[in-house]
Amino acid sequence: GGPAPASVSPPPGAGGGSLSRGGSANRAAAAAAAVAMGRPERARARSESPAMASNRFGRSSSPSGGFGAGLGQQLPKGPQQLTKELLLSATSLQRGGRENTEQFLARVTHLQLQGHRLGPALGEALQLVAGATVMYAYDNMLSTFSGFQHARRLQMLYLQNNRLCSMAGIEALVSLRVLHVNHNRLQRIENLEGCRQLEELNVSHQQPLATDVLSAGLEFCPDTVLALAPSLRSLATAGNRLRDVDALMPLRMLQSLDLSGNELHQVSGALREVLSGPLLAKLELHGNPLAVNERKHRTAVVLLARSIEEIDGRAVLPQERDFVKRLEEQKRKLQAQRQQHFQRQHQQQRLGPGAASPTVPPAAAAG
Repeated sequence: GGPAPASVSPPPGAGGGSLSRGGSANRAAAAAAAVAMGRPERARARSESPAMASNRFGRSSSPSGGFGAGLGQQLPKGPQQLTKELLLSATSLQRGGRENTEQFLARVTHLQLQGHRLGPALGEALQLVAGATVMYAYDNMLSTFSGFQHARRLQMLYLQNNRLCSMAGIEALVSLRVLHVNHNRLQRIENLEGCRQLEELNVSHQQPLATDVLSAGLEFCPDTVLALAPSLRSLATAGNRLRDVDALMPLRMLQSLDLSGNELHQVSGALREVLSGPLLAKLELHGNPLAVNERKHRTAVVLLARSIEEIDGRAVLPQERDFVKRLEEQKRKLQAQRQQHFQRQHQQQRLGPGAASPTVPPAAAAG
């Protein structure tokens, strides 16, 4: 029913991270193996990318990065329900001659449901594809996770550009490794305590409906953060009006972190703690007040993150790292010298004006 979940490349607009690299090579290898075994249909299912499969299904890429109706088709304006017919068209898997619909759908592992105006939930139809491990359902009208309790094997789930207001119901997906819910309406990231295998999480650009909530930053449930801390390697929370990152302090194993477009003013406090993680290699801070002086914040990050390789899209070269370290060492020495000088001055002021001159013995004074 498709390649292993880790080798699936995200579609356009999915904002894929490190887990999706190398997908094309793995698909090609799997296709070659399928041809060698005399199974060309499976070879095509394994080798084609999500975009290729979408074109074969009669859908074309939309300007927004999602998928719309094929040529000559017009999607209805309101939310649409997920149907058996749509599920059948959402996979590149080839159906066996003697299989009925239920047997075929039970074998499906990869689903492309993007751009069909599905909503407000995927609902009970997901029972038919309980074996799915990868689902692209972005660019729809989903406002709830209802129905996902039937898809407990999901490992990669792309739900960006929907209308999600709550994460209630996602707790059933305990096998998740990749979750993209960016560009939704969430106020709080929660209910992921059971997702102990989650490695990649994208929650950027949430736009809650309530105007009073819109001015506040995105909230992170402390229990969720603690549960994800051992496994999470990539977090994107750009454009969420964050004024601090106190809630993210337990995330010490991050390799990639996107904090761009928030309201962070200084590389200090909790932010210093987060940036000093031993594995952090890629960081986005642009669009924050602290990034106005690029040299200053880059220097601070290089000193804090010993594994950093890229800041705001620019590589951290060995020459820059060495220069920053030498400059910091010079500053430390200068500060130490100044401190010693101030201490001597303070001591002299305490002893009085004549403390520095030797005392004349009484006998010498009498002679």
